[in-house]
Amino acid sequence: MNKRIIVFGGNGRIGNQIAKMAIQKGYEVTCLGRSASLENIPNGALPLQGDVTDESIISELINQFDVVILALSIPRTSKSPFARVTGPLDLHSNSMKILLKNLDKSKDKRIIKISAQGVGNSKNRTGIFFRILIKMSNLRFAFNDHEKADMMLKDTDLDWTIIRPPMLKNQSRGKKIIGDELLITRSNTTISRPDLAKWIVDIIDEPGFYRRCVTVSEE
Repeated sequence: MNKRIIVFGGNGRIGNQIAKMAIQKGYEVTCLGRSASLENIPNGALPLQGDVTDESIISELINQFDVVILALSIPRTSKSPFARVTGPLDLHSNSMKILLKNLDKSKDKRIIKISAQGVGNSKNRTGIFFRILIKMSNLRFAFNDHEKADMMLKDTDLDWTIIRPPMLKNQSRGKKIIGDELLITRSNTTISRPDLAKWIVDIIDEPGFYRRCVTVSEE
């Protein structure tokens, strides 16, 4: 039987790519998001319209899935790091709290969370200008909340992986992705969303990445 995957934020830019790659590998994929619909998710995925912080929704459906992938971002009015934040500042930590509370711990669960390079102990492994940007811009709210959510997940015995990518770009480059706890990136380091999405799907069943918090970069 094919594994069933739910992608939190599956109608977003990286979540959409992950769902697409997972479908290509034969997984059954559901995309959960407040505006998820057949029009904004890949062909073959099922849309589930709902709020990831609505416990009544999460408690009812989450144990139907073998793999949970969190591809969430706190919305801003534009892509500018200085744009006004329009979403809840605790989106990452609150959704993680609700997810962990409602998971059936007696069953094997694979949890993959997309965080960001510059969060937590990866801060000093990115460029100085990027660190200044985080501190001075509205990115700091998301980075601070990512750290809280990451710590919650690290404190479990689940088969989790936390992924910390540098800045994401849309175009596919076809380059090999590497993931390691000690990778160093520069302020202008970028990574391809489609290539990262493929790598994430490829490590779903890879025990070598269980219970690891890795920075990812292109080789």
